[in-house]
Amino acid sequence: MSGERTIWQVSAVIEATEEQKDTALEAIARALCPDEDHPGHCPVPWTLMACRLNDLDPEERASWQEDFDEERRRARESAVPGTD
Repeated sequence: MSGERTIWQVSAVIEATEEQKDTALEAIARALCPDEDHPGHCPVPWTLMACRLNDLDPEERASWQEDFDEERRRARESAVPGTD
């Protein structure tokens, strides 16, 4: 299957200020398309979306929050700085 392309969804849930969120989005965009000024369409089709946790419907919000809380708990148990 090497060399075959398929569609993937990659997601990240972060706790950040709006500025930090924008910085993260820009970093992801540059990883997907290093030359934002290339002519024509991007050779790697991609789209990037962001939404606030509070903008999700209650069921999806609860699922995201559960996942985020679990990752935060694991980070604390691993004594990762900045997770208190």
